Amino acid sequence: MQSGADPQGSGLKSVRRSPRLSPQAADSSQGGKEKKGGGSLQEVKRRGRMERSREEREEELQQRLQQLDLSSRAAVGGTGLVYSETFTHHNNLWEDSHPESPDRVTAIMAELARQKLLSHCVRMEPREAAEDELLLVHEKVYVDLMRSTQSMSERELHTLSERYDSIYLHPETFQVALLAVGSVLQLVDKVMTSELRNGFAVVRPPGHHAQVNQANGFSIFNNVAIAARYAQTQHAVNSIHRYEHASFWPHLPESDSQFVGSGRAEGRNINLPWNQTHMTDADYIAAFQQLLLPVAYEFQPQLVLVAAGFDAAVGDEKGEMCVSPPCFSVLTHMLMGLADGRLVLALEGGYNLQSTAEGAAACIRALLGGACPPLTPPTAPSDR
Repeated sequence: MQSGADPQGSGLKSVRRSPRLSPQAADSSQGGKEKKGGGSLQEVKRRGRMERSREEREEELQQRLQQLDLSSRAAVGGTGLVYSETFTHHNNLWEDSHPESPDRVTAIMAELARQKLLSHCVRMEPREAAEDELLLVHEKVYVDLMRSTQSMSERELHTLSERYDSIYLHPETFQVALLAVGSVLQLVDKVMTSELRNGFAVVRPPGHHAQVNQANGFSIFNNVAIAARYAQTQHAVNSIHRYEHASFWPHLPESDSQFVGSGRAEGRNINLPWNQTHMTDADYIAAFQQLLLPVAYEFQPQLVLVAAGFDAAVGDEKGEMCVSPPCFSVLTHMLMGLADGRLVLALEGGYNLQSTAEGAAACIRALLGGACPPLTPPTAPSDR
Protein backbone atom coordinates (compact mmCIF):
# COMPACT_ATOMS: atom_id res chain seq x y z
CA MET A 1 0.00 0.00 0.00
CA GLN A 2 1.13 3.55 -0.60
CA SER A 3 0.91 6.17 2.22
CA GLY A 4 -0.75 8.72 -0.03
CA ALA A 5 -3.82 6.50 -0.25
CA ASP A 6 -4.28 6.21 3.53
CA PRO A 7 -7.23 8.03 5.15
CA GLN A 8 -6.24 11.10 7.20
CA GLY A 9 -5.41 10.28 10.83
CA SER A 10 -4.81 6.57 10.26
CA GLY A 11 -2.44 4.79 12.59
CA LEU A 12 0.04 3.97 9.86
CA LYS A 13 0.24 7.56 8.79
CA SER A 14 0.73 8.85 12.34
CA VAL A 15 3.37 6.29 13.07
CA ARG A 16 5.33 7.22 9.99
CA ARG A 17 5.23 10.91 10.88
CA SER A 18 5.59 10.60 14.66
CA PRO A 19 8.32 12.90 16.03
CA ARG A 20 8.69 10.52 18.94
CA LEU A 21 10.40 8.01 16.66
CA SER A 22 14.06 8.69 16.18
CA PRO A 23 15.37 8.90 12.61
CA GLN A 24 17.40 5.79 13.28
CA ALA A 25 14.36 3.92 14.52
CA ALA A 26 12.31 5.08 11.55
CA ASP A 27 15.00 3.93 9.22
CA SER A 28 15.32 0.54 10.86
CA SER A 29 11.67 -0.17 11.53
CA GLN A 30 9.91 1.34 8.53
CA GLY A 31 12.57 1.71 5.90
CA GLY A 32 12.97 -2.02 5.71
CA LYS A 33 9.23 -2.47 5.37
CA GLU A 34 9.05 0.13 2.60
CA LYS A 35 11.87 -1.61 0.77
CA LYS A 36 10.19 -4.92 1.17
CA GLY A 37 6.85 -3.48 0.17
CA GLY A 38 8.39 -1.82 -2.89
CA GLY A 39 9.87 -5.15 -3.94
CA SER A 40 6.50 -6.86 -3.54
CA LEU A 41 4.85 -4.22 -5.71
CA GLN A 42 7.35 -4.80 -8.49
CA GLU A 43 6.74 -8.52 -8.23
CA VAL A 44 2.99 -8.01 -8.51
CA LYS A 45 3.48 -5.86 -11.58
CA ARG A 46 5.81 -8.41 -13.12
CA ARG A 47 3.34 -11.22 -12.50
CA GLY A 48 0.56 -9.10 -13.90
CA ARG A 49 2.46 -8.67 -17.13
CA MET A 50 3.16 -12.41 -17.33
CA GLU A 51 -0.45 -13.32 -16.67
CA ARG A 52 -1.92 -11.71 -19.74
CA SER A 53 -4.56 -13.77 -21.48
CA ARG A 54 -3.47 -16.47 -23.93
CA GLU A 55 -5.49 -14.81 -26.67
CA GLU A 56 -3.59 -11.55 -26.25
CA ARG A 57 -0.22 -13.29 -26.41
CA GLU A 58 -1.22 -15.28 -29.48
CA GLU A 59 -2.46 -12.14 -31.20
CA GLU A 60 0.83 -10.39 -30.53
CA LEU A 61 2.76 -13.41 -31.82
CA GLN A 62 0.71 -13.49 -35.00
CA GLN A 63 1.37 -9.80 -35.58
CA ARG A 64 5.10 -10.30 -35.12
CA LEU A 65 5.13 -13.28 -37.48
CA GLN A 66 3.31 -11.26 -40.11
CA GLN A 67 5.81 -8.45 -39.73
CA LEU A 68 8.70 -10.89 -40.09
CA ASP A 69 7.12 -12.43 -43.19
CA LEU A 70 6.55 -9.04 -44.78
CA SER A 71 10.08 -7.91 -44.06
CA SER A 72 11.56 -11.13 -45.47
CA ARG A 73 9.52 -10.84 -48.66
CA ALA A 74 10.57 -7.24 -49.07
CA ALA A 75 14.21 -8.21 -48.74
CA VAL A 76 14.26 -10.62 -51.70
CA GLY A 77 13.25 -10.54 -55.34
CA GLY A 78 10.25 -12.07 -57.03
CA THR A 79 9.43 -15.38 -58.67
CA GLY A 80 11.90 -16.62 -61.26
CA LEU A 81 10.77 -18.30 -64.47
CA VAL A 82 13.21 -20.14 -66.71
CA TYR A 83 12.25 -21.12 -70.24
CA SER A 84 13.78 -21.25 -73.68
CA GLU A 85 12.48 -22.20 -77.10
CA THR A 86 15.43 -24.62 -77.21
CA PHE A 87 13.43 -26.97 -74.98
CA THR A 88 11.23 -27.75 -77.99
CA HIS A 89 14.18 -29.16 -79.97
CA HIS A 90 14.15 -32.51 -78.17
CA ASN A 91 11.57 -34.60 -80.02
CA ASN A 92 10.92 -38.12 -81.21
CA LEU A 93 12.05 -38.63 -84.81
CA TRP A 94 10.21 -41.94 -85.30
CA GLU A 95 7.00 -41.42 -83.29
CA ASP A 96 5.23 -38.11 -83.83
CA SER A 97 2.52 -38.86 -81.26
CA HIS A 98 4.85 -39.53 -78.35
CA PRO A 99 3.34 -38.09 -75.15
CA GLU A 100 6.58 -36.42 -73.98
CA SER A 101 6.45 -33.84 -76.75
CA PRO A 102 7.55 -30.20 -77.18
CA ASP A 103 3.87 -29.22 -76.95
CA ARG A 104 4.06 -29.75 -73.19
CA VAL A 105 6.20 -26.67 -72.57
CA THR A 106 4.64 -24.49 -75.27
CA ALA A 107 1.19 -25.21 -73.80
CA ILE A 108 2.39 -24.08 -70.37
CA MET A 109 3.86 -20.85 -71.71
CA ALA A 110 0.65 -20.15 -73.66
CA GLU A 111 -1.43 -20.66 -70.52
CA LEU A 112 0.83 -18.36 -68.51
CA ALA A 113 0.38 -15.71 -71.20
CA ARG A 114 -3.40 -16.24 -71.25
CA GLN A 115 -3.58 -15.77 -67.49
CA LYS A 116 -1.28 -12.72 -67.74
CA LEU A 117 1.25 -14.21 -65.32
CA LEU A 118 4.40 -13.84 -67.43
CA SER A 119 4.79 -10.12 -66.75
CA HIS A 120 4.76 -10.78 -63.01
CA CYS A 121 7.66 -13.24 -63.17
CA VAL A 122 11.38 -12.55 -63.35
CA ARG A 123 12.28 -14.08 -66.72
CA MET A 124 15.63 -15.85 -66.89
CA GLU A 125 17.58 -17.41 -69.73
CA PRO A 126 18.83 -20.94 -69.03
CA ARG A 127 22.47 -21.91 -68.90
CA GLU A 128 24.07 -25.24 -69.74
CA ALA A 129 25.16 -27.45 -66.88
CA ALA A 130 28.88 -28.17 -66.73
CA GLU A 131 30.21 -31.71 -66.82
CA ASP A 132 31.36 -31.60 -63.21
CA GLU A 133 27.80 -30.67 -62.24
CA LEU A 134 26.39 -33.69 -64.08
CA LEU A 135 28.96 -35.87 -62.34
CA LEU A 136 27.49 -34.93 -58.97
CA VAL A 137 24.93 -37.66 -59.71
CA HIS A 138 25.79 -39.46 -62.96
CA GLU A 139 28.74 -41.62 -63.99
CA LYS A 140 31.19 -40.18 -66.52
CA VAL A 141 30.79 -43.14 -68.89
CA TYR A 142 27.08 -42.42 -69.13
CA VAL A 143 27.59 -38.67 -69.60
CA ASP A 144 30.11 -39.35 -72.39
CA LEU A 145 27.66 -41.73 -74.08
CA MET A 146 24.91 -39.12 -74.05
CA ARG A 147 27.35 -36.54 -75.43
CA SER A 148 28.17 -38.86 -78.34
CA THR A 149 24.51 -38.87 -79.44
CA GLN A 150 25.04 -35.41 -80.97
CA SER A 151 26.78 -36.98 -83.98
CA MET A 152 24.65 -40.15 -84.29
CA SER A 153 22.37 -40.95 -87.20
CA GLU A 154 18.66 -41.49 -86.65
CA ARG A 155 19.15 -45.25 -86.93
CA GLU A 156 21.91 -45.18 -84.30
CA LEU A 157 19.79 -43.04 -82.01
CA HIS A 158 16.88 -45.43 -82.36
CA THR A 159 19.08 -48.43 -81.59
CA LEU A 160 20.56 -46.79 -78.50
CA SER A 161 17.13 -45.67 -77.32
CA GLU A 162 15.94 -49.26 -77.42
CA ARG A 163 18.52 -50.14 -74.76
CA TYR A 164 16.55 -48.10 -72.23
CA ASP A 165 13.02 -48.16 -70.87
CA SER A 166 10.73 -45.52 -72.43
CA ILE A 167 13.43 -43.34 -73.94
CA TYR A 168 13.94 -41.61 -77.27
CA LEU A 169 17.04 -39.69 -78.32
CA HIS A 170 17.56 -36.84 -80.78
CA PRO A 171 20.77 -35.19 -82.03
CA GLU A 172 19.95 -32.16 -79.83
CA THR A 173 18.87 -34.16 -76.78
CA PHE A 174 22.21 -33.77 -75.01
CA GLN A 175 22.30 -29.97 -75.38
CA VAL A 176 18.64 -29.61 -74.35
CA ALA A 177 19.19 -31.85 -71.33
CA LEU A 178 22.19 -29.72 -70.29
CA LEU A 179 19.96 -26.64 -70.41
CA ALA A 180 17.29 -28.39 -68.34
CA VAL A 181 19.78 -29.17 -65.57
CA GLY A 182 21.41 -25.74 -65.76
CA SER A 183 18.04 -24.00 -65.53
CA VAL A 184 17.28 -25.61 -62.18
CA LEU A 185 20.80 -24.86 -60.90
CA GLN A 186 20.40 -21.24 -61.92
CA LEU A 187 17.20 -20.95 -59.88
CA VAL A 188 18.89 -22.63 -56.92
CA ASP A 189 21.66 -20.01 -57.01
CA LYS A 190 19.24 -17.10 -57.18
CA VAL A 191 16.95 -18.41 -54.46
CA MET A 192 19.73 -19.36 -52.05
CA THR A 193 21.29 -15.91 -52.40
CA SER A 194 17.87 -14.23 -51.94
CA GLU A 195 18.00 -12.63 -55.38
CA LEU A 196 14.73 -14.46 -55.96
CA ARG A 197 12.05 -15.57 -53.53
CA ASN A 198 11.25 -18.77 -55.43
CA GLY A 199 11.10 -20.08 -58.98
CA PHE A 200 9.72 -22.45 -61.60
CA ALA A 201 11.74 -24.10 -64.38
CA VAL A 202 9.63 -24.89 -67.47
CA VAL A 203 12.08 -27.45 -68.82
CA ARG A 204 12.30 -30.74 -70.62
CA PRO A 205 13.29 -33.53 -70.99
CA PRO A 206 12.10 -34.62 -67.53
CA GLY A 207 14.67 -35.91 -65.07
CA HIS A 208 13.16 -37.69 -62.08
CA HIS A 209 13.42 -41.23 -63.52
CA ALA A 210 17.02 -40.89 -64.75
CA GLN A 211 19.42 -43.20 -62.93
CA VAL A 212 23.10 -42.88 -62.16
CA ASN A 213 24.23 -44.74 -65.27
CA GLN A 214 21.23 -44.87 -67.59
CA ALA A 215 18.33 -42.96 -69.05
CA ASN A 216 14.87 -44.05 -67.99
CA GLY A 217 11.23 -43.02 -68.24
CA PHE A 218 11.59 -40.08 -70.67
CA SER A 219 14.44 -38.77 -68.45
CA ILE A 220 18.07 -38.17 -69.46
CA PHE A 221 19.73 -36.38 -66.51
CA ASN A 222 18.18 -36.17 -63.06
CA ASN A 223 17.61 -32.42 -62.87
CA VAL A 224 16.38 -32.18 -59.28
CA ALA A 225 18.82 -34.73 -57.85
CA ILE A 226 21.71 -32.80 -59.37
CA ALA A 227 20.26 -29.56 -58.00
CA ALA A 228 20.07 -31.07 -54.51
CA ARG A 229 23.71 -32.10 -54.61
CA TYR A 230 24.63 -28.77 -56.13
CA ALA A 231 22.99 -26.91 -53.27
CA GLN A 232 25.04 -29.05 -50.85
CA THR A 233 22.09 -29.70 -48.62
CA GLN A 234 20.95 -32.76 -46.78
CA HIS A 235 17.22 -32.92 -47.27
CA ALA A 236 14.26 -35.28 -47.02
CA VAL A 237 12.97 -36.53 -50.36
CA ASN A 238 9.19 -36.71 -50.36
CA SER A 239 7.35 -38.53 -53.15
CA ILE A 240 3.66 -39.22 -53.81
CA HIS A 241 3.00 -41.40 -56.82
CA ARG A 242 0.84 -44.11 -58.34
CA TYR A 243 2.18 -47.56 -57.45
CA GLU A 244 -0.61 -50.22 -57.39
CA HIS A 245 1.53 -52.83 -55.62
CA ALA A 246 4.28 -52.52 -58.27
CA SER A 247 1.90 -53.21 -61.17
CA PHE A 248 2.26 -49.60 -62.38
CA TRP A 249 5.41 -48.42 -64.23
CA PRO A 250 8.29 -48.41 -63.41
CA HIS A 251 7.48 -51.49 -61.28
CA LEU A 252 10.33 -50.82 -58.85
CA PRO A 253 10.39 -51.93 -55.20
CA GLU A 254 12.17 -48.64 -54.48
CA SER A 255 8.81 -46.92 -55.11
CA ASP A 256 7.11 -48.71 -52.22
CA SER A 257 6.60 -47.28 -48.74
CA GLN A 258 9.06 -49.78 -47.23
CA PHE A 259 11.96 -48.22 -49.14
CA VAL A 260 13.42 -45.43 -47.00
CA GLY A 261 16.63 -44.78 -48.91
CA SER A 262 20.00 -46.48 -48.78
CA GLY A 263 23.55 -45.64 -47.80
CA ARG A 264 23.88 -42.12 -46.43
CA ALA A 265 20.29 -41.40 -47.54
CA GLU A 266 18.79 -44.19 -45.44
CA GLY A 267 15.89 -42.88 -43.41
CA ARG A 268 15.64 -39.70 -45.50
CA ASN A 269 13.41 -41.05 -48.27
CA ILE A 270 9.63 -41.11 -47.91
CA ASN A 271 7.48 -42.88 -50.48
CA LEU A 272 3.73 -42.54 -50.36
CA PRO A 273 2.55 -44.99 -53.02
CA TRP A 274 -1.07 -44.85 -54.16
CA ASN A 275 -2.31 -48.38 -54.75
CA GLN A 276 -5.48 -47.17 -56.47
CA THR A 277 -6.33 -44.67 -59.17
CA HIS A 278 -8.71 -41.67 -59.13
CA MET A 279 -7.34 -40.18 -55.91
CA THR A 280 -8.73 -36.70 -55.34
CA ASP A 281 -7.65 -33.26 -54.13
CA ALA A 282 -8.60 -34.21 -50.58
CA ASP A 283 -6.43 -37.33 -50.68
CA TYR A 284 -3.34 -35.40 -51.76
CA ILE A 285 -3.94 -32.62 -49.25
CA ALA A 286 -4.39 -35.16 -46.46
CA ALA A 287 -1.12 -36.83 -47.46
CA PHE A 288 0.67 -33.50 -47.23
CA GLN A 289 -0.91 -32.49 -43.93
CA GLN A 290 -0.71 -35.82 -42.15
CA LEU A 291 2.62 -37.20 -43.33
CA LEU A 292 4.86 -35.13 -45.55
CA LEU A 293 4.66 -31.69 -43.98
CA PRO A 294 5.11 -32.84 -40.36
CA VAL A 295 8.29 -34.65 -41.37
CA ALA A 296 9.47 -31.69 -43.44
CA TYR A 297 8.89 -29.20 -40.62
CA GLU A 298 10.77 -31.43 -38.21
CA PHE A 299 13.66 -31.67 -40.65
CA GLN A 300 13.72 -27.89 -41.24
CA PRO A 301 15.25 -27.84 -44.74
CA GLN A 302 17.22 -24.90 -46.05
CA LEU A 303 15.78 -25.33 -49.54
CA VAL A 304 12.81 -27.20 -51.00
CA LEU A 305 13.21 -28.69 -54.49
CA VAL A 306 10.10 -30.07 -56.18
CA ALA A 307 10.07 -32.48 -59.11
CA ALA A 308 6.82 -30.93 -60.31
CA GLY A 309 5.02 -33.67 -62.17
CA PHE A 310 1.43 -33.21 -63.28
CA ASP A 311 0.65 -36.86 -64.05
CA ALA A 312 -1.84 -36.67 -61.18
CA ALA A 313 -3.83 -33.90 -62.88
CA VAL A 314 -7.40 -34.68 -63.82
CA GLY A 315 -7.61 -36.02 -67.36
CA ASP A 316 -4.05 -37.39 -67.54
CA GLU A 317 -4.34 -40.83 -69.11
CA LYS A 318 -1.08 -42.06 -67.62
CA GLY A 319 -1.59 -40.94 -64.04
CA GLU A 320 -5.35 -41.61 -63.90
CA MET A 321 -5.76 -39.38 -60.85
CA CYS A 322 -8.20 -36.53 -60.22
CA VAL A 323 -6.16 -33.59 -58.91
CA SER A 324 -7.54 -30.20 -59.96
CA PRO A 325 -5.48 -27.10 -60.83
CA PRO A 326 -6.63 -25.34 -57.62
CA CYS A 327 -5.24 -28.25 -55.60
CA PHE A 328 -1.79 -27.76 -57.13
CA SER A 329 -2.00 -24.17 -55.93
CA VAL A 330 -2.90 -25.30 -52.40
CA LEU A 331 -0.06 -27.82 -52.29
CA THR A 332 2.40 -25.16 -53.46
CA HIS A 333 1.17 -22.79 -50.76
CA MET A 334 1.80 -25.50 -48.16
CA LEU A 335 5.38 -25.93 -49.32
CA MET A 336 6.02 -22.18 -49.25
CA GLY A 337 5.96 -22.31 -45.46
CA LEU A 338 9.16 -24.37 -45.45
CA ALA A 339 12.75 -23.16 -45.69
CA ASP A 340 11.77 -19.49 -45.30
CA GLY A 341 9.99 -19.77 -48.64
CA ARG A 342 13.04 -20.97 -50.59
CA LEU A 343 11.19 -23.12 -53.09
CA VAL A 344 12.18 -24.25 -56.61
CA LEU A 345 9.86 -26.24 -58.85
CA ALA A 346 11.10 -28.03 -61.97
CA LEU A 347 8.68 -29.42 -64.54
CA GLU A 348 8.66 -33.20 -64.75
CA GLY A 349 5.74 -35.32 -65.97
CA GLY A 350 2.22 -34.45 -67.05
CA TYR A 351 0.89 -35.51 -70.45
CA ASN A 352 -2.57 -33.99 -70.74
CA LEU A 353 -1.61 -30.68 -72.28
CA GLN A 354 -4.47 -28.62 -70.87
CA SER A 355 -4.31 -30.10 -67.36
CA THR A 356 -0.53 -29.80 -67.22
CA ALA A 357 -0.62 -26.19 -68.39
CA GLU A 358 -3.35 -25.24 -65.92
CA GLY A 359 -1.60 -27.08 -63.07
CA ALA A 360 1.72 -25.36 -63.75
CA ALA A 361 0.00 -21.97 -63.98
CA ALA A 362 -1.71 -22.63 -60.63
CA CYS A 363 1.68 -23.36 -59.04
CA ILE A 364 3.23 -20.21 -60.48
CA ARG A 365 0.28 -18.09 -59.35
CA ALA A 366 0.81 -19.45 -55.83
CA LEU A 367 4.56 -18.71 -56.00
CA LEU A 368 3.68 -15.14 -56.96
CA GLY A 369 1.65 -14.80 -53.78
CA GLY A 370 -1.83 -15.37 -55.17
CA ALA A 371 -4.57 -16.49 -52.80
CA CYS A 372 -5.57 -20.15 -52.60
CA PRO A 373 -8.58 -20.80 -54.86
CA PRO A 374 -11.58 -22.73 -53.49
CA LEU A 375 -11.65 -26.49 -53.95
CA THR A 376 -14.61 -28.44 -55.23
CA PRO A 377 -16.08 -31.42 -53.30
CA PRO A 378 -15.21 -33.94 -52.09
CA THR A 379 -13.20 -32.04 -49.48
CA ALA A 380 -12.63 -35.08 -47.27
CA PRO A 381 -10.13 -37.82 -48.15
CA SER A 382 -11.34 -41.19 -49.31
CA ASP A 383 -11.16 -44.25 -47.10
CA ARG A 384 -9.38 -46.32 -49.75
